[in-house]
Amino acid sequence: MHWQLMKRIIPTIFIALAIPLARSAPAELSLQRLSGPIYLVVDSHYASTNSLVYVGPRSVTVVGATWTPETARELAAQIKRVTRRPVTAVIDTSPDPEWSGGNAYWKAIGAKILAMKATDDVLESTWVERDQRARKNYPGYPVLPLVPPTDILSDHFELQNGDVQAFYLGPTHTRGDIFVYFPREQVLDAGSILKPHLGNLADADLREYPNTLHRLQRMHLRIRTIIAGHWSAVHGPGLIDRYLRMLQEHSRAVWSRP
Repeated sequence: MHWQLMKRIIPTIFIALAIPLARSAPAELSLQRLSGPIYLVVDSHYASTNSLVYVGPRSVTVVGATWTPETARELAAQIKRVTRRPVTAVIDTSPDPEWSGGNAYWKAIGAKILAMKATDDVLESTWVERDQRARKNYPGYPVLPLVPPTDILSDHFELQNGDVQAFYLGPTHTRGDIFVYFPREQVLDAGSILKPHLGNLADADLREYPNTLHRLQRMHLRIRTIIAGHWSAVHGPGLIDRYLRMLQEHSRAVWSRP
């Protein structure tokens, strides 16, 4: 066989062999320092998910309860490797399972589970459906009863002496997804609201989604880093405009269909 042909075939064979290996890699959850007291959680269970942990002077705040009680337990073990301070607050940032499925574990260890009223309303009315959808999409996902948040708040609250700020601006990926902002580090956790790809829009309010993102822009927050909930985690503030463009292109394609 000619060498030029071999050079074209060998990379193809290597990729074909590598893809199954990547897919069969065991699920992992990692915790790495992002900036100061903020740690980045990358969880490859079910669908790869990115979230944050804030290690405060006296306690730890978890942003996103993770997929299940088991993944929450795994995250708690990772947190214990970096601090002896207790987890006292967990924020359900969305009614989707990757952000609220771990509630049972956090409640069992005595942490408060905090949620906006908008998030809690969607959790209460759609949890069974969301759990069924997760089991259909992700083999091995367990049947989980709803464990509701312990504390329901309005559309804004602060923790850690104002260094963790959660707020709801309107419908986006769901009717209950929220943002969490860390003003000292200029980090915005966007969960499933902002991502490098359009993602699943099954529960999205496509008319209100752009309006909510424009409200975010009008807040004029000092943002150095945006954490996307899926795919690559760390992005600059330009991700807001990028996602707005993707939404606009998607809407044009939808409305142009016969």
